[in-house]
Amino acid sequence: MNTIWLQIDATPGAFHGQAGLGIVIRQPTGTIVRWTRATAPATTNNSAEYQALIHGVRLVIKEFPHCAVVCLTDSQLIVDHLTGRCAVKTPHLHLLHEEACRLISRLVAFQVVHIRRELNRLADALAWEALGGTQSLVRAVHTYKEDSDDHA
Repeated sequence: MNTIWLQIDATPGAFHGQAGLGIVIRQPTGTIVRWTRATAPATTNNSAEYQALIHGVRLVIKEFPHCAVVCLTDSQLIVDHLTGRCAVKTPHLHLLHEEACRLISRLVAFQVVHIRRELNRLADALAWEALGGTQSLVRAVHTYKEDSDDHA
């Protein structure tokens, strides 16, 4: 049975109700085989993380249907919910959790692992890029540089 790593991250960003999602699929050797970014409705960090999980699992079902999945996330809440360490108490997360579990049940095998945020930088960058974050940052840096050059 082949195994893939599914790295996920999300940010609700500055746009109320809209989250950026970052999804990276790797071989166990670390080689990236697929990456994508998307947007989805979310008003909190936790709902954004669930949206990333749902989008990531859907991508795996579509493109890697016969692979076992190790999901890597920097969201301790997602790990605690999916492993049963804590209950899902918030109503809006309960619906997202149910959808995630329904999709996960379609996978060959699934394991979720918490990773440090600094190990999830590519998925994080993709999430921000989905919201135009990187482009906005580049524009801000260029504007600052141009202003600085004018006053030198």
